[in-house]
Amino acid sequence: MDESGAGTDNGLRHGITEPAHRGGERTALLGFLRRQRELVAWKVRDIPEEVLHSVSTPSGLTLPGVVRHLTNVERSWIRDVFAGQDGLVFDWTEADPDGEFHVPGEVTMAELLADYAAEARRCEAVVSAAASLDVPSATRGFSLRWILLHLIEETARHLGHIDLLREKADGRVGEEPGEEPS
Repeated sequence: MDESGAGTDNGLRHGITEPAHRGGERTALLGFLRRQRELVAWKVRDIPEEVLHSVSTPSGLTLPGVVRHLTNVERSWIRDVFAGQDGLVFDWTEADPDGEFHVPGEVTMAELLADYAAEARRCEAVVSAAASLDVPSATRGFSLRWILLHLIEETARHLGHIDLLREKADGRVGEEPGEEPS
């Protein structure tokens, strides 16, 4: 079993992490979070840019907005709240508290996914360096365990939004690669 969360006995299935079936709690939590992140990327990586921006919910939720939101959420919970890192930049402002959802049309999904993957790597480094899942956050008093569970919940919830928006965009459905209809 490795500490990456994937586990040497399970690894990848169709390029998506299969969380370890055995091992420690940190390994399991990171494996499930990694799986959700990878499913987000899989659901949006092959959509033409014009299609990405053509679908939204009645409230204005878009595929690019969800990906940028998830990037900001991880940065906020792990590097800001948990680790107390200074100088972090977010895509929301006081004037626009939902700014991360408002992605300019010239920003590509490839850029958003690269930012999301880079943020995930930075956050996993912080989590790996923590002595225990019981360590309290630098601010707000949450344990690392609670934060990781919340990020799994948040990412999975938004993956559901992505599922619906993707189906609306081009009719593609499926839970993971290799299972989508032909």
